[in-house]
Amino acid sequence: MYEQATKEMNNPLSPVKMVRETYSRFLQRHVTEVQVQFRDEEPAWIPYETLLAIKENEVEFQRRVKDGVY
Repeated sequence: MYEQATKEMNNPLSPVKMVRETYSRFLQRHVTEVQVQFRDEEPAWIPYETLLAIKENEVEFQRRVKDGVY
């Protein structure tokens, strides 16, 4: 997952600024985190899985708008 996040970071249109691998004591596993910045706000570290879910939601919303569901 780290490699995939790193590839996304290299995309100039991506909000991902940096990638890191951390260990979550709460989850008891390694987690890939990405630092994101969408506009002029302060960058924030979020799990890469969360960023993927946000993007999937965005694609689903755009599909619904296109289909006239909203």
